Amino acid sequence: MNDWLTVELARERKAQILVEAEERRLARPVAGPSLRARMARKLFEFAVTLEREETWRAVWEDLEAPRQP
Repeated sequence: MNDWLTVELARERKAQILVEAEERRLARPVAGPSLRARMARKLFEFAVTLEREETWRAVWEDLEAPRQP
């Protein structure tokens, strides 16, 4: 009888763990973007910032270049 009780308790615990895991999985998108998504956005912002700086340098060099008649 002890073995039967142990098996039943293990089954109930496993079912409870699966329910909790499903709840966490469903709640994850509500919590916000994943770390990977946040890092991708930051890298994109960084790339845009670098490109903007490169564009500014090119414009500045054109402004500083001696004018040819």
